[in-house]
Amino acid sequence: MIPGKSEVRGTHQPDEADILPVARLIIVFVMLGSFALVFAELVRQSENMSMRPLPTASRCGDATGMPCPQRAL
Repeated sequence: MIPGKSEVRGTHQPDEADILPVARLIIVFVMLGSFALVFAELVRQSENMSMRPLPTASRCGDATGMPCPQRAL
């Protein structure tokens, strides 16, 4: 025991070594949360950009799901 320092059980003051794991955990959760928010926004923007209106000329075929009429040979 170091002279001049009395240690009483239950009254331990947290020092930097005790707070460091908690701070790391908080930082990791904040970084993961912000990454998830940014990724969700990118996915939403990508979905909005991929939904383009069909041209009026496409009335049949794969674009509309209706078969095109066959011409007689």
